[in-house]
Amino acid sequence: MPKATKNRGFTSGLVKCFRTRFFYRLLFGVALTIVATLFFLLSQAAPGEASVRVIGMNSWLASAAERSLNAVLEHIPKNETDENKGQLVEVVANRLLTGYSVEDVRFDANGDVSVKFKVSSNEPEWDTAIISPNLSPPVDAWFASDTAGIAEKLRPQMRGTPIEALSWGDADLKRTVEELCGERLPGWRISLMVRGTGSAAILEISFVPEQPLTLAVTSTISSTSIPAMLHSNLRDALLAGFAPVIGVPVAWMERHSADFVEMGRAILEDESLVEHAKASPEMNVKMGPVTDVQIDLESRRYAAWVWMAVYAGADDKYPEVGVHFGRRAQIFPRWDMELYTELIVPLDDFSIEARLGMRWSPWRNVWLGGEWSDAGDVWWARASLDSRLRRPYGWIRYSEEGDANAAVGYRINDFISVEVHYDSRSDSPWNVRALVNL
Repeated sequence: MPKATKNRGFTSGLVKCFRTRFFYRLLFGVALTIVATLFFLLSQAAPGEASVRVIGMNSWLASAAERSLNAVLEHIPKNETDENKGQLVEVVANRLLTGYSVEDVRFDANGDVSVKFKVSSNEPEWDTAIISPNLSPPVDAWFASDTAGIAEKLRPQMRGTPIEALSWGDADLKRTVEELCGERLPGWRISLMVRGTGSAAILEISFVPEQPLTLAVTSTISSTSIPAMLHSNLRDALLAGFAPVIGVPVAWMERHSADFVEMGRAILEDESLVEHAKASPEMNVKMGPVTDVQIDLESRRYAAWVWMAVYAGADDKYPEVGVHFGRRAQIFPRWDMELYTELIVPLDDFSIEARLGMRWSPWRNVWLGGEWSDAGDVWWARASLDSRLRRPYGWIRYSEEGDANAAVGYRINDFISVEVHYDSRSDSPWNVRALVNL
């Protein structure tokens, strides 16, 4: 009995194995059949859709006609004869594409259609004109430079086009004009207007500014040679001089940033102060709805400033007033030298310390030199990094007697600076000094 049971178990396992193998073979066969069917269907797919080619129109107008006729061709039953298709295309084209009539329709072996057109109405003598926006000098000259040649390039593309065709081809004409303008006029929206009928027509191209627009221009002047109290006149001149760019697109102004910088330089150089001081402005511009102009203005002839200082943390230091006046010259290219005198007046006893010195600038705002002080009849070596608006600065003096005097500061605005000050001659050598620059 146990032996019989073992045989039945073996037979049952064999049947299960056979059934499993049969199931997987059947599944593989179905999958293979599906793949073969898909391959056959794809290999028998219909060729690409027929297309229309238009002859007898300008290229920009032909593209509009081809889109319309392709849409018509797609709705014609495939089993129609070429003759019937041609007749349908001709009827629809004559109705839709006003200003033209179909002269010939031909089908090639691939089913593509060539439709030849002829003008069915008067062909005007076309002219093109640029209608510039109302801009003030020198901005109007920038615009004229950007639009130069556009009308001349567009005129041949309008030749032979009936006015009636613009009723269905106006979008493509505008696109063509926008392509001609390209990167020349960012921020300007194009508007087209046709004037005239019959034998003469003018295509007028006008321009409308788009947001964002330039709403204001703010100017900040930084100088180590021209007194801060004189900067307000220069800022007023810039405010008036930059008025022509108000209302102009920011994107277009970014294209003309170099022209804008030259415009600012011309405004400043027309000012008598800048002219007499032989000052050379350097401008850094950040375009935006509120355009920010940072100006470094340095005189190549004179250096003058006045300051008042107040000390904190030093009992033996009193408020003082100082005056600096220097005469500058450039002996070698990019190598400025200055002879200067300084007068420092403490407000406790009004005793005057006079200094005479000479310094030269090996690089930008860095100055090296020496000076003589009548306070003790002492010579001092001096090095300094001149103060700039919203930037740190510093200076150090070292005397022949071993005394040191130094400061590290920050220029908060045109008039206020704060320093950490050191003077080895003082009972309280470290202190804080606030300066009012005039």
